[in-house]
Amino acid sequence: MKRNKYLIVLAGMIMQLSIGSIYAYSKWIEPLSVALNWDAHDTKTGFSLAICFLGLTAAFMGKLAQKVGPTKAGLIATVFLTLGLLGSAFAVNVGNIYLFYVTFGVLQGIGLGFGYVVPVYTVVKWFPEKPGLASGIIIMSFALGSLLASFLIGPLITSMGLSGAFATLGIGYGICMLLSALYLANPENARAIAHAHVDLTPKEIITDKRFIALWLLLFLNVCGGIAIISKAAILGQEVVGMSAAQATMFVAIIGLFNGLGRLFWSSISDKIGCWTTFMIFIGINVVCFALIPSFSTSSVSFQILTYIIIAGYGAGFATLPSFVKSIFGIEKYGQVLGYTLTAWSAAAFVGPLLLGLSTEITIFYLFSILLIIALIVGIWLKGLLARAL
Repeated sequence: MKRNKYLIVLAGMIMQLSIGSIYAYSKWIEPLSVALNWDAHDTKTGFSLAICFLGLTAAFMGKLAQKVGPTKAGLIATVFLTLGLLGSAFAVNVGNIYLFYVTFGVLQGIGLGFGYVVPVYTVVKWFPEKPGLASGIIIMSFALGSLLASFLIGPLITSMGLSGAFATLGIGYGICMLLSALYLANPENARAIAHAHVDLTPKEIITDKRFIALWLLLFLNVCGGIAIISKAAILGQEVVGMSAAQATMFVAIIGLFNGLGRLFWSSISDKIGCWTTFMIFIGINVVCFALIPSFSTSSVSFQILTYIIIAGYGAGFATLPSFVKSIFGIEKYGQVLGYTLTAWSAAAFVGPLLLGLSTEITIFYLFSILLIIALIVGIWLKGLLARAL
């Protein structure tokens, strides 16, 4: 069946919207803690595991995903994510947090990994002239998935209970992902649009200094943003005294800016280059993280700074695919991108862990320092790229 490239984009967006619900995880923490008496810190481990297995799957199964094609890989994503959420419903029903880790964290995480890379790999091939914008639109949808989920989770819990909410989302997202997977396909001329590439083995990839620099850039940029996302609702209530309804809106707007940041900065990268784009949004976030402790007494200022930070956080993911492609070439792009996403896995544990080191708002200075280190890494990468010419 002949595919329309714009419907391919739509199919990719639907899959990303479905898996993006993971970013609304902070909406689950309090209900799980209250209903099952699970410690909030232990509950967050489910989120960290899901993101960890997302990155690991992208790294070690990315090559398989490209080999079997978008439809089969999309179906794998559908099965694992659906089983993960249905299994989470059962784990919650029996009150077993370790089973919850396996289902919500591991099984769903594998589904997230396949579901994340497949649309990105596929859509970029349909739009070789605008790789930044193409990947930005798709990855924006992942962020907007949290916006949708933040409004669904609360009402579902109220009407169906925790177990019913997980099961309903599992079935709903499963249907959406199934329809998406059945339409996704590579362009017929995918080989013809391939660019010159660097032919590297996996060992050569992970020892390549350019890869190491990219990995560090993503890791350092993700740490602060994912720390905020992991407990956004709680931060809003504890730092500036938001009500439950205001915290829900806070989480939703975070999802919106996460998405808009991805679209805006990825489109900018097509014009000014990926390296320059990275340096700009990282530099902006250095300032924003440093300002948060001074403006934490104002709800409006705290929210504005947070939204800017999250936009820059999302920008890293949206700009990364075209950055990797420009350095390593399209033939190795998928494999290298997968390995680079393990930085996301690492940051999913490190970021929330660092945020939990102190209850003082001054902990945000630490994330500003990490981003200063990221700027130094970026300068190092610039030198590596110049020498490679």
